[in-house]
Amino acid sequence: MSASGSRRPVTPGPNWRSRLQAWRARQVARPEFRRFVQWLPLSRGYSRDQEADLFSMVTGFVQSQILFAAVETGLLKALEAGPVTVSDLARATGLAEDRVRRLLQAAQAIRLVSVGGDGFATLADHGAVIQSDPGIQAMIGHHALLYRDLSDPVALFNGSNTETELRRLWSYAGSGRESSVKPGDAAAYSALMAASQSMLADEILDAYDFGRHRKLLDVGGGEGAFITAVSARHPALTLSLFDLPPVAERARQRFAGKPLDQCPHCHGGSFLDDPLPRDNDCITLVRVLFDHEDAVVLRLLRNVRAAMKPGHMLVIAEPMAGASSRGQRLSTAYFGIYVLAMGSGRCRTPAEIIALATAAGFSRFDIRPCRSALMATLVIARP
Repeated sequence: MSASGSRRPVTPGPNWRSRLQAWRARQVARPEFRRFVQWLPLSRGYSRDQEADLFSMVTGFVQSQILFAAVETGLLKALEAGPVTVSDLARATGLAEDRVRRLLQAAQAIRLVSVGGDGFATLADHGAVIQSDPGIQAMIGHHALLYRDLSDPVALFNGSNTETELRRLWSYAGSGRESSVKPGDAAAYSALMAASQSMLADEILDAYDFGRHRKLLDVGGGEGAFITAVSARHPALTLSLFDLPPVAERARQRFAGKPLDQCPHCHGGSFLDDPLPRDNDCITLVRVLFDHEDAVVLRLLRNVRAAMKPGHMLVIAEPMAGASSRGQRLSTAYFGIYVLAMGSGRCRTPAEIIALATAAGFSRFDIRPCRSALMATLVIARP
């Protein structure tokens, strides 16, 4: 007992699942156990798959750089038209023919290209998807910043590396205020957001029917990539967006010249300090919350709640943490580290988002999975 006579709280021990996992880990760590599993006919295939997964994890940085090189050199673009010879690829990429062959060999190993017995190269499935999607290409090019931030991952985790490339790019992160963003910064990250959001808009639109609403406000809407997709699917919906003034101005310029009935309202301000436009029966937050710490998210959600009436709907869409599927696990690992390098935010579970929304005044919730957990999961909240 302490001097005051109170007992220290007892920390509960691990449950049976944790103890079972610890036992399993001890068995897998034994070389003789692994050899036994590899010998058994029923488990041999599983063992080989696990071995390949582990090797892929250990060498994953090489695969990402092969991908980067295939995009940056123009290799995938040169293959877009059909079967191409090595000499043609050398002229298109500016690489020597022997280096083209090495890049082709590496790219074929990760299913970007296919080289036939006739010596002609074509796009494989992964390469065809990447070459057809500007959003994926923008993401691959952008990763050069993240790679530099991860050159010393221990420094990132222990907090000694705070001046990261991503922190400089996403200058608003952690504040949401106009003073944190310069027009040049806004141009850089707004273009990236617009390109990357094109990849998930259809996922969100297929998971939730926005046609039931009259007016939609996209908070943190960037240059309007998401509401552009919404407009194509639901042309009768009145649309508007709210973002920092330099970003909202870029959105206005993007929509300038369009017919008045198709031109959304672009509101500039801080979503923490300024009141949001009212009378929108649906408000969306697309990849916004995971950029910010809990205190900022709570302030934002309270500001959103203040702009809503009973019967209105808030749709939160972003990658969410979890381990229920391979896509969700990959999303958790990638976005969790990405926002760490940004210096603000974290990848949350749906339950954590619901807890914050409850504290902000929302009371009813629905969780909607998208086709791809890598892209987003939806949390739908009602006042």
